[in-house]
Amino acid sequence: MQQTFQVNASDLDDGFIKSVQDIFGDRKLKIVVEDIAESNEYKDALLDSLFGSWESEETGEELVKMIYSSRSDSPRDIEL
Repeated sequence: MQQTFQVNASDLDDGFIKSVQDIFGDRKLKIVVEDIAESNEYKDALLDSLFGSWESEETGEELVKMIYSSRSDSPRDIEL
């Protein structure tokens, strides 16, 4: 079973722990703590850093033509 809680760190108290114990009983748990805002900002910044990073003398259209022309797929006869 998996449960996801999104709470402010200041809201973590004995009542929160008690509610987790009520849900999971005496089972072993894996607890992962993640800063939601920082995580999303980091991912966005990482993705933004990659825009325009491909360097080539060919234009985008030329690269697409090269990719399509290098394909070696041919139709196959399939009996059903």
